[in-house]
Amino acid sequence: MVSPTSVAICDEHDRIPVHNDENTYTVNHEASATLDSTKAFEGPEKLLEVWFAPDRYNLPGSMAHDGLKSVPREMWEDMLSLVHCKVLSFIGTAEMDAYLLSESSMFVFPHKLILKTCGTTTLLAGLPRLLDIACVHTGYPAGIEPWRVFYSRKNFMFPDRQKHPHRSWKDEVKYLDAHFSNGSAYMVGRMNSDHHWYLYSAKRDAASSLNADPVVADGRFEDETLEIIMTGLDQEKAAQFYNDRIVSETTSDCDASSASSDDLDPGHAGGAEITSKCGLAKLYPFSRIDSFSFSPCGYSANGVTDATHNYFTVHVTPELGCSYASFETNVPSSVAGMNSLDVVSYVVGIFGPSQFSVTMFETRATKNSFVNACTERSPPAEIPGYTRIDRIVYELDEYDLVFLAFEKTEA
Repeated sequence: MVSPTSVAICDEHDRIPVHNDENTYTVNHEASATLDSTKAFEGPEKLLEVWFAPDRYNLPGSMAHDGLKSVPREMWEDMLSLVHCKVLSFIGTAEMDAYLLSESSMFVFPHKLILKTCGTTTLLAGLPRLLDIACVHTGYPAGIEPWRVFYSRKNFMFPDRQKHPHRSWKDEVKYLDAHFSNGSAYMVGRMNSDHHWYLYSAKRDAASSLNADPVVADGRFEDETLEIIMTGLDQEKAAQFYNDRIVSETTSDCDASSASSDDLDPGHAGGAEITSKCGLAKLYPFSRIDSFSFSPCGYSANGVTDATHNYFTVHVTPELGCSYASFETNVPSSVAGMNSLDVVSYVVGIFGPSQFSVTMFETRATKNSFVNACTERSPPAEIPGYTRIDRIVYELDEYDLVFLAFEKTEA
């Protein structure tokens, strides 16, 4: 694990203002020390991406130079309170701000925001506040819908425990349609399988005065996201995500002026140890990783690469009977000297799931070999030790979506 350039540790009463500078790292010591995940149960996350422009160089002229990155952390924390999660720690780079949350992660770029939350969080309840922040604080034109919106999730393990508006896919689509005029909803995969996937996408109306889309028009718009969703984790591999740490009732004092990476609380220190031992640190060795080990079990990590917009995020709930892990990244596989199937094989090898699904969502300009390897015109994608049971390809505007589902091959 690569140590952060600088660390600040503080409690709720002595919080250091975060100015979102390059290469900063901040820990919310109070939330980290008192977080108890004993009752965590719903691993599958809700994932929202809201794009206000195709990249940071094509922001509307009325927006702040740094776009969403200009928003103070306190405003995001206010939004996250509506979602019912807290910030545990933060990595800031020149291109993005990566927040490790009590329930998964958030990534803030100048032109887009990615929010991923698990459990019974009410992710979409934070959407109106997000849109309001974009208009009021960053100067995004009022009354103009975002450039692109994506919302997705796996089928829930315990749907009856979800809260409005997440009680059903129908409710979620209705909620999203109330905010966006050009939305489309999809269900991908077998309904009678443990692995099917829901997607909602919306794009700004072509009649909008902002919709010149020069980056898209000349084919320069490149975007790719690989997501791996795993269930039925191998219990020997899942054991490394447990700990016997006792959760504190209160946070200890800390001196932010003398804090260093050696002063991390037990949750972050345990997370760093797991990151190294389980092998995640070797996947993208050029990244900085912020990770947390929950008590009595569970693990989250955000990885970022300096001077680029690339990230990866991992979340694990290892409990027997509802074990789950997810991996998501926009790091081009070629950067790590691998192809996308190599990345999938490596990640799956860490967790040993009995079933998993893979989604690759990419623009056609990206030309990732993964899509070609997964079309009907090419040999099937293969992962050693697993049998592919689904292969579905969608064409969605300028994107291609590939969905694969696998089951462990019986010995």
